[in-house]
Amino acid sequence: MTGDQARLELEAAIGALRRDWSFLQSRLRVVDHEFATSCANLSIRLHYPAIRQAQPTVEALIDGIANYAAHFCLPRAEVEEVYAKKDELDPFQFHALVTRLNERARRLFQKARQNSGEFGELLLFILTEWVLEAPQIIAKMSLKTSSAMPVHGSDGIHVKFDAQSGRLLVYSGEAKLHRDVRRAIASAVKSIGKALSYDAVEHELQLVQRNVEFSGLDAKSRYALLRFLDPFEDDSNDRHEIITCLIGFDFAAYEQLAAAGDDAEQAFQEAVLERLTELGPALAAELHGAGLGHAPVELFFLPLPSVKDARDRFNVFIGPKG
Repeated sequence: MTGDQARLELEAAIGALRRDWSFLQSRLRVVDHEFATSCANLSIRLHYPAIRQAQPTVEALIDGIANYAAHFCLPRAEVEEVYAKKDELDPFQFHALVTRLNERARRLFQKARQNSGEFGELLLFILTEWVLEAPQIIAKMSLKTSSAMPVHGSDGIHVKFDAQSGRLLVYSGEAKLHRDVRRAIASAVKSIGKALSYDAVEHELQLVQRNVEFSGLDAKSRYALLRFLDPFEDDSNDRHEIITCLIGFDFAAYEQLAAAGDDAEQAFQEAVLERLTELGPALAAELHGAGLGHAPVELFFLPLPSVKDARDRFNVFIGPKG
């Protein structure tokens, strides 16, 4: 098999791992904008919970994405093995297997809980798969909680093959939720710098190499993928590392929704776009100050009524710490 054939097969195989998350549009809105910063490789997106009767539907969003915790926490091969049995089992038996998957995911969250950003990690996983069309290749949560394999670094590893450039894009995720958006930005930039360091990148790539059999890729596609990770293969020069980052923060404009009545959503979008004109330059300044002005970053801003309340809601799903 030639190098070009291997790349075509890899593109098709990674594409086959993609899931259709578009149904979440009813719960998670996007604000279109043309705002740019002085950081050429920084992409900024704005999302917020859908608004109903002048109120943000945060609880519905969290309850909705919690249903997909198993897809984030568990190796893809393990999840797909269960779903492959759907036609072999009666609905009652199949329901039991899926329930076990969800319970395993919940226990992993319990074990890993740090009272920080588990909700953000799950949402960033979904946004990376949905918006960036880059499926998760390694389920870091299942590795983080293994006493035999301590894992540090990013919250998740995703990949995408860009046929136009011939590049393998490797995405490492960082979720930062904080009441104060400036502190969230500062924390995010610090993590971005660490994630792009040579040692951190090597650590992530080694995790992929050691666990690629659980990725859901067939043997030929795994071989093609690993060529992009091997520094002694020419393909490795066509691998690009990109950081994905979710910044969630308290946004006071939610308090004005009720007064806006039927125009609440329009008023909110105007308010969040105005806030972006401040946050964009602040983020760019932090990146430049850290020597990361050219860092490749896909950033998602998520204004919330209360980061604490969102965490508390997700912790209801997780249950007590394991």
